[in-house]
Amino acid sequence: MDKTAELGTKSIGKLLAQYSIPAVIAMLVNAIYNVIDRIFIGQYAGEEALAGLTIAFPIMMIIFAFASLIGAGGASLLSIRLGEKDEKGASHVFGNTLSFGIIVTIITLVGISTNLESLLGIFGATDDVLDYSLTYMTIIIGGFIFQMISFILNSSVRTEGQPILSMIAMMSSAITNIVLDYIFIGLLGWGVAGAAYATIAGQFVGLGILLSFYLKGKSHLHLELKDFVPDIKIIGKIISIGFATFISTMGTSIAMTFLNRGLAEYGGTAAITSMGAINSLYTFFIMPIMGITQGMQPIIGYNHGANNRGRVNKTLKLGILIGVSFSSIVFLILQVFPNTFVTMFLEAGSSTVDIAINGLRIFMLMLPLLSINLLGVAYFQAIARGKMSIVLGMLRQFIFLLPLLFFLPQFFGLNGVWAATPIADCLAVMVTVIVLLKDSKNDTIKNNSMNNIVLE
Repeated sequence: MDKTAELGTKSIGKLLAQYSIPAVIAMLVNAIYNVIDRIFIGQYAGEEALAGLTIAFPIMMIIFAFASLIGAGGASLLSIRLGEKDEKGASHVFGNTLSFGIIVTIITLVGISTNLESLLGIFGATDDVLDYSLTYMTIIIGGFIFQMISFILNSSVRTEGQPILSMIAMMSSAITNIVLDYIFIGLLGWGVAGAAYATIAGQFVGLGILLSFYLKGKSHLHLELKDFVPDIKIIGKIISIGFATFISTMGTSIAMTFLNRGLAEYGGTAAITSMGAINSLYTFFIMPIMGITQGMQPIIGYNHGANNRGRVNKTLKLGILIGVSFSSIVFLILQVFPNTFVTMFLEAGSSTVDIAINGLRIFMLMLPLLSINLLGVAYFQAIARGKMSIVLGMLRQFIFLLPLLFFLPQFFGLNGVWAATPIADCLAVMVTVIVLLKDSKNDTIKNNSMNNIVLE
């Protein structure tokens, strides 16, 4: 049975649960291993090592940006082709997504590895943390190919109606990482190198599970050799659709660079270390929202391809409701118990704890509503409106955050650095709401016009 067909017929609530819950679980487990990475580093290797990972984070985001560009763009185009009942076209999209991913991986690896130390210096690495950052990223870069192909296959198996398989692969990857963290960092004392090796090993395990789905012939996509030959038209569409995710992720990298520089200037290494703890918590609690977007996109893409606008709108509204509700609960927990979460990464008696608690409370202020922007970007991406998704994806980091990081610290010092993010998030959410309301209004006018034509 073609499991993609149910995307156009099954209850939206059941579909969103079916596709989002496995994605949310998988993203949570992945977030847990990121948190555990930093807990082990903070507790076993010290605060300077944790600061080193914080400095390396922007480069990791650049790597992830390229993976998400191809994975998200390819998956959205794939779901639209399946909604149009064009399996031959879907197979061509999938083959091109894989070949394009491999080409981009090679170019990215060469570009970053030959300039790694200089990049780390640009991103704010000081002498006391540079060696930690350099050691970690050298190993991570070596395993980028596993991350790229895993991201592409994770997106494609969800689109083919296999969200559980995607969850199993991601969970297996995360569990492998956690176990090896304990062995490499806790028992063997390998420090940041152990964290990097554990990450690469985990990605390799997840990739093996995903590959088995295609190697055993379970996919209903029928690939031919010609599907892997780069098609400029298909690659252009993949880039157009996925560019919003790319630019948003790149924006995170660039914003983190300026954020780290501001933290170093106004709070020193302690502030950067605090950001390592805060960012780990932020990632952990934002990952479920990313899971909702992953579950939502194949449903929206398929029904957009099938020209079923009512199901598209219902999916978006339900996704936003769930996202805002979840984020609001998380926000309250973090505001009430900040010390409990911060001391997971830092020694309870450290002076850095107070800095981290203050930063956490300010940094997370817009968490309840942030999902509106993230889901808005995913929505326009899923319906192949690449330009609008790019604009919304650029709002937070490029258009709002960077100017705020320049001006606010001059007046408010370290608190200004922390406050720049929630203010940028607030402005981005406001614009996203306006754009979504306008899109809904235009759709209503279009439907009324079509109904009048039919009646005449």
